[in-house]
Amino acid sequence: MNLEIGLSRRDITCFIPGIGMMGYGQHHNTVQEIATPLWARVLFIRNHSSKFIIVHLEQAFVTLAIKEEVLNRITTLFPDWGIGLDNLVITAQHTHSAPGGYSHYPFYNFTIPGFQKKIFEKIVTSIIDAITEASQRTELTKVSWGRTTIADDKEVAFNRSISAHALNPEAKHRTIAEKHLAVERTIEGLSFVTQKGKCLAFLNWFGVHCTSVSSFNNRIHHDNKGIAAELYEKNHPGTMAFFFQASAGDVSPNFIWDKKTNLMRGKFKDQYESTEFNGEIQFREAEKIVFLKPIRQEFKFFHTFFNMALEVCPPAHGVAFFRGTDEGPGVPKQLGDVVSIISRIVKKYNLFHKPEFYKDFYEAQGNKDILLDHRTGSFIGIPLKVWKTLPPLPEPSLEALRKTAKANSLETLPWVPPILPFQLLIMGEIAIAFVPGEITVMSGRRLKKQILSDLLSLGITEVIISSYANAFMGYIVTPEEYDKQCYEGGHTIYGRNTLTGVLKAFSLLTNKALGKESSYQAPLDWFHFPPNELDKRSL
Repeated sequence: MNLEIGLSRRDITCFIPGIGMMGYGQHHNTVQEIATPLWARVLFIRNHSSKFIIVHLEQAFVTLAIKEEVLNRITTLFPDWGIGLDNLVITAQHTHSAPGGYSHYPFYNFTIPGFQKKIFEKIVTSIIDAITEASQRTELTKVSWGRTTIADDKEVAFNRSISAHALNPEAKHRTIAEKHLAVERTIEGLSFVTQKGKCLAFLNWFGVHCTSVSSFNNRIHHDNKGIAAELYEKNHPGTMAFFFQASAGDVSPNFIWDKKTNLMRGKFKDQYESTEFNGEIQFREAEKIVFLKPIRQEFKFFHTFFNMALEVCPPAHGVAFFRGTDEGPGVPKQLGDVVSIISRIVKKYNLFHKPEFYKDFYEAQGNKDILLDHRTGSFIGIPLKVWKTLPPLPEPSLEALRKTAKANSLETLPWVPPILPFQLLIMGEIAIAFVPGEITVMSGRRLKKQILSDLLSLGITEVIISSYANAFMGYIVTPEEYDKQCYEGGHTIYGRNTLTGVLKAFSLLTNKALGKESSYQAPLDWFHFPPNELDKRSL
């Protein structure tokens, strides 16, 4: 039995001069020019009884708001398709050089600023147009899987938090000079080929951050994975290329310290040249995949919501997040040190005065210095009501919080999603786990191992991690990596056992695949903000 597929892409570039880009959280990182267009690519899959739609965006990440609106419009336009949360997936390749403002959760809109209706509408409308076109021009194809390994001397990916990675008991000892070996150097792919031998769709997964273009940039740019996809499609006319992210959480394309900029950079001093260099490596290496393993054509799909805040820990950002990374620095070191001291004082105060409210919370958050408690809206111990009364502040991030609070548009908590979507697609012997966040190399390995073990009886031989899918929960590190509190640990907002929660969520999906009953009562929907409050922070 062959699969019928349709393909389309649409331009999702929304040019609004001065709008903030999503990824670095830097107020100088605004839109002034367009270097490359941004695309939404769609793969529409159909067999005699089922459909599955894959959308891949050249954006920083996907939000629940985008998926919900796309699903609502599909249901209205095509009610007989049977498309739901389980057979529509929207992913992103994580460029940091695209305009933001498309989340209903305010935390990720502070530096944009606000919820941007025009950007949101451009993305959603383009996705719907692409899905509609893809569904109207389908062809029969056969699917094959393949893998290749990138040679160690290819300067494409480096573990940017190797000191945290080294704490994992299963990690091999690597020196700083060997940080290129502390990543997944394999590329996995799927090829959809017609009976005449024409490849229509090429999908591949490789984990590396789209941060070749730095925060000192004012040009919309699809970064290294956009370059790779563009090169593949140019060199293989008639093929649509999807360059997905895998376990990219602690993986950077940058490996040279630039004394002039005080940033880690890529191969060349010119960041756009470095971007081209990295993207071309991904393209050339992806071309080496040999698709020798035909995949059985039937497919199944599963979805669940999982309440991370309730099942693991309420969300909180740490000071390590505030500090940033060597490729995307945050606040100055001195300010970070001061904030850490203040957070520890606040912790002692809170535990003394309200132990019943804070004890379990602090224990679950481990040794993280709490910057922002999303349960209360307290930022470094200062309640939200106080932020409203403060005068203008010189630090841009704090000023963004103050102004948003003063507009009375942050009354509903939390400011990040407590309920997350998890999704699983099984195609023949392949299982694809769609993860709503940034998962590190070792976290990805543990998740793969669990899913493979759970589904062995179904004949599953390969598990693919597809990250930045359907929503954004920040980072997913191992408990050992969390203890180091590098940037990734500070942005692992559900505490030390975040990965444990993710593993549990995927076990719910594998149990569904196996036909097993579960006692977990999954939420039926995600949290929605009151419309009047959303309007107050919308532009």
